[in-house]
Amino acid sequence: MLHSSTHDLIYQALTNYGLDFHSFEIEPVSLTTYGKHGDLHYKILVDERPYSIRLLPKKRYVNSDLSQSTPDLLTKQLRYTDYLRANGIPFMKCVKPTDEALFTTIMDSIGQEWTCCLFHWIDGHHVTANTEQTAARMGQLARQLHDVSLHEQEIQFPFIDHTVTYQRWLGDLQRLSASRMPEPVQNSFQEYLTLAQQHLDTARLPKSSSLQPVISTDLNSLNVLWDSDQHIVGIVDHEHIGATDRVQDLAWLIKWYARTEGIDSHDVSGRLAKSLLTHYNSPTLLVPKEDPRLASLLWLSGCMNLHFVERTKQLAFDAENNPVGYDQFQLHLQTYRLRGERLVGLLT
Repeated sequence: MLHSSTHDLIYQALTNYGLDFHSFEIEPVSLTTYGKHGDLHYKILVDERPYSIRLLPKKRYVNSDLSQSTPDLLTKQLRYTDYLRANGIPFMKCVKPTDEALFTTIMDSIGQEWTCCLFHWIDGHHVTANTEQTAARMGQLARQLHDVSLHEQEIQFPFIDHTVTYQRWLGDLQRLSASRMPEPVQNSFQEYLTLAQQHLDTARLPKSSSLQPVISTDLNSLNVLWDSDQHIVGIVDHEHIGATDRVQDLAWLIKWYARTEGIDSHDVSGRLAKSLLTHYNSPTLLVPKEDPRLASLLWLSGCMNLHFVERTKQLAFDAENNPVGYDQFQLHLQTYRLRGERLVGLLT
């Protein structure tokens, strides 16, 4: 059941958009399923017209390793969604508040500040267990997104280098106390950290690189909408739009769209990875699958991500208080070592 405060918060937001409405209804289930930032994301009906509304708490980006935001950056991101739609990419259309801004800021009953973004609703569903067809269409979309970004020079974004975050996370794990671990567990842990460092060293973009940055957004399976014929009908995430490079972005896409059994599964398919890369690179070859950066970034995306790091810390803490927990810690490392082998194996 929705709290009355949520209803009041959304009503306050809607009044800032100048919508002349007699009633509005909030769908009973939040659309935020996997988020960890405290967002409120709902489908709402305003006089039976459907919208997507996202409320972001002011503290959303505090201590975030992956996402930073300012009003200026959010404005650029929302402006860029207009540019994408103008170039045939089906991003949700932003509704603009009455004050000529692209979003509005509101305050709840306890004084917490929220940023509100409102979009016209797009009907569609998520695909989390992929096929060669969905992987191919994602490769085509990614290529289109990257290429159109090269023609937009007015909106400038800071370059996002994920290896900086990976290195920081690796440092956090290296500082974990291993003195109480049984020797076999210590050895396994150190081997894993050494492997991670090797992939990091390979994954870094050379300083002498002349690679032109591209603009991308977060195209994970929960941010893309499909129709019943497996065509992409909408993209819904704007908060991760930023400058990156093609290889770094493709690593994440392969990890997501080579999955055959759903978003929580580690089962991946080389056929799907090949389908995505083939359709991305058509008609010209831009990113050969033999690129060593691609393999290492793919490994890091699956085996040194935030979920792995947080889980590793928790298991190490639990095992210090209960030595039996080292068996679970060891199994955790083995699971992710196998995942890494499968991910890198997608490119062979």
